[in-house]
Amino acid sequence: MVSQGPRSHHSQNFVLQVHCKAVRALLASLLVLALWCVPSTPAPQRSGQPQIRIPDLERRIHALINKERTNRKLKPLELEEQLSKVARAHSQDMARRDFFSHVNPDGEDPTARGAAKGYTCRKIAGNVITEGLAENIFQGNLYSRIHIRGTEKSYDWNSSEKIAMEGVTGWMKSPGHRENILTRTYQKTGMGIAISKNDKVYVTQLFC
Repeated sequence: MVSQGPRSHHSQNFVLQVHCKAVRALLASLLVLALWCVPSTPAPQRSGQPQIRIPDLERRIHALINKERTNRKLKPLELEEQLSKVARAHSQDMARRDFFSHVNPDGEDPTARGAAKGYTCRKIAGNVITEGLAENIFQGNLYSRIHIRGTEKSYDWNSSEKIAMEGVTGWMKSPGHRENILTRTYQKTGMGIAISKNDKVYVTQLFC
């Protein structure tokens, strides 16, 4: 976006040499282009809304997951950035296309999504060779309740800590998710979070 200014400036210097009507036509086009290029203003925070920093939330959930493992004398998982990019892309996709599934609308499961970004996972344990990524997903919300009085709305906002705790607690109560978290042979993990326009919080954790 910064480069748009100089481009417009050079175009205006050039058209000063041409016919007046051409100047007006070009300036009108530049005005339309300038208005089209103005970035949309982010929605202002609503009253009492806490700031949710996605990188901090990702690290907090990762720390809680490792706490569950170390409490059971399992090695902590290494948070890997390449795998986190795969996880983050899935959370962003769910937020953008409004779905919640391990398989995206294109039919790609976690292993296929990883392979599409150049990430493969192959584990050897004795005579057993396994390939593919395991995945946990969670969908929370920025608020737990909304109150409407006339035309005014107020919210019971969730803190970053509450969102993190709800996600990990929910996973640990689910046998399949719990198994992924506590599998001894997993060594690496990826964590990715996205927040949708309608206040949903999507969390994806990948395991290798």
